[in-house]
Amino acid sequence: MDVFTILVSGLVATSVMTLFSYVVSNFKSKQFREPELLNSLISRSKIIEQKPSKNHFLGWLIHYLIGWFFVLVFSFIWEYTQFSADIISGAVLGLAAGIIGIFGWKIMFKLNQNPPEIDFSQFYLQLIIAHILFGISAGMVYSLI
Repeated sequence: MDVFTILVSGLVATSVMTLFSYVVSNFKSKQFREPELLNSLISRSKIIEQKPSKNHFLGWLIHYLIGWFFVLVFSFIWEYTQFSADIISGAVLGLAAGIIGIFGWKIMFKLNQNPPEIDFSQFYLQLIIAHILFGISAGMVYSLI
């Protein structure tokens, strides 16, 4: 397992996913931008004292750290199972990551006493697609490096 490969794969995959979320968000005029939503949740939290703006680096950092964590998990699967890093396994792992992501977002929204008002059903649908793109990108980059 190569740290460089994980870092590059995670960077590319998270960037592809985020670009998709921003494009869909702009196209539908809805808030689906994960880094901004993370900053909003932090800013609205009564537990966390920091109140970042919507484009603060903290939301971006958290978003990319989560992306790298998922690619690290994917790399274990690709290195220690019969699955290889490719488009199909990436899509399947991305779908699984999307389902996990939905549960994570639901928990964060539920724990926050003042969550942002968004279209949850459309957010979760685009989140699944974004994570499938994440997984495909991770698999492609991981296999190329």
